[in-house]
Amino acid sequence: MITGIHHVSAFTKSAEQNRAFYTGVLGLRLVKNTVNQNNTRMRHLFYGDYQGNPGTLLTFFEIKRLGRARREHDYYGTTYLGVPRGSLDYWETRLEKADVLGLERSDAGLYFQDQDTFQILLVEVDEMISAENATKHTDIPIEKQIIRILGMDWHVTDPEKSTQFQQEFLEIESDGFSKVIPSVSDEKTRMGRGSLDHLAYRVGTKEEVEQWRQKALDAGLEIVEFADRAYFTSLYFREPNGLLIEIASDTPGFAIDETTETLGETLALPPFLEDKRAEIEFNLKENDK
Repeated sequence: MITGIHHVSAFTKSAEQNRAFYTGVLGLRLVKNTVNQNNTRMRHLFYGDYQGNPGTLLTFFEIKRLGRARREHDYYGTTYLGVPRGSLDYWETRLEKADVLGLERSDAGLYFQDQDTFQILLVEVDEMISAENATKHTDIPIEKQIIRILGMDWHVTDPEKSTQFQQEFLEIESDGFSKVIPSVSDEKTRMGRGSLDHLAYRVGTKEEVEQWRQKALDAGLEIVEFADRAYFTSLYFREPNGLLIEIASDTPGFAIDETTETLGETLALPPFLEDKRAEIEFNLKENDK
C-alpha cells in the first residue's frame, strides 16, 4: 500500500547554486550527494530533513547545459511543502531577502520559484517538525522549518484518466493539496531547468515494490525501469497521460554508507559503482570546470 510521497526529482543547471538555495535559504539538509545511476557523469543531490526521511526529499539532477523549461501540457507543476501554522510571515520575509522568483502570497499559501524556476508553494499545516528531524545547520527556528512534501499539481490532457488512475490503480485519495488540472495548451512540453522529472510514492519494502511491478504488468502499463538503487528499490512507469511515476521503498535508507551525523558530506556511491569511483570523481571534476 502506498503510504505517501517518497520524493520528487527535478533538474537543475547548477548543483552549486541549487545547494546554496535549498540548504541556505530553505534550510533543508543535503542528505545524499551522489550521481545519477543511469548516467554517472550527472550529479544527483537529495535534500530533506535531518535524517533524510522519505516524504521530505527533494532531489535534483544537474545538467549544466540544460535549456529553459517549457510547460505546455502533461507535466508536473507546483510542489506543495508543509510549514507550521503561523509561519508564512516569517517565510515571506526570508524569501523576499533572498530575492526569489515569482514570490506571491495568496489564500492557498506562499508561492515562489527557485533559480531554475522549480515551482514551490509553502502551505501552513497544523504540524511542526520533530526535534530529531529538524535540521541543525540552519538559522531557521524549529517552529518555522519545512516539515514534509504535501503534494503536487498534475497538468494533463485528460484529467479524468489521471484522476481515475490515482484512485483505482494507485489506490490513493486526494491529499487535499494536489490538483489534477486540465492542460490548456496544444504545444509540446519541453523538459528543462526546474522541470519535475518524476514523482515517487513510498511503500515499505523492496518486496512491496516487486508486488507493484507485478500489478503494473498485470494492468498492461509500460514499465520504464525496475532497479535496486541500494538506498531504496525503484519501479518506474507512466500513467495514462504520460507522466512518470516511481514507486520507492522506505528501506534500507541513506545510512547504509554514511552515518546519520555525516549524511551528504562526501560523494556517496552505491556498492555496485564503487569500483568506478575514480572515473566518476574525475568526470564530475571535469564537468565542474
